[in-house]
Amino acid sequence: MLTNPIRVSLSFMLLLFITTSAQTPIYMNSFCDNSTLVSSSYKANVDTLFSWLLTDSYESDGYNYTSVNSNNHNNDDAVYGLYSCRYDITGYFCRFCINSASSELTRRCSSSVGAIIWYDICIIRFTNQSFSGQVSLSPIWNTTGTRKIKSFLSKEMDSVNLSTASVTPS
Repeated sequence: MLTNPIRVSLSFMLLLFITTSAQTPIYMNSFCDNSTLVSSSYKANVDTLFSWLLTDSYESDGYNYTSVNSNNHNNDDAVYGLYSCRYDITGYFCRFCINSASSELTRRCSSSVGAIIWYDICIIRFTNQSFSGQVSLSPIWNTTGTRKIKSFLSKEMDSVNLSTASVTPS
């Protein structure tokens, strides 16, 4: 009789642990715009940006853009940044990914004036130039692999050819 409540309690705790633990986001790629001219005030602004990203990613709808400046009136240490989480990821899970991404950017791009990092469920970008409303064409890379694309297109073209070959004119 005593083992049933213990068994139920252990089962409940195991279920609680399984449903509340977050899966580690999968790193996809990153790009660092390295420079030897990164000032200490710029690095401090990047740290401030990352702190803001963590707070906002937990409280918002999963995306935002901001800028951080030391108020020195010449904007030489201004940092512009954004984050975005996949549409179905919000709150704690978005913040968890943004935390992983900002830690990784700090490690990989410590002397960068700009950087971008992609995970499977979130992205962070920062730079020393405003990019709001601008289309960025770089950096780019092929995340799916050319073989997968060629194989997919080949299969699709074969099915189109087979379907058009089976149509007989009346």
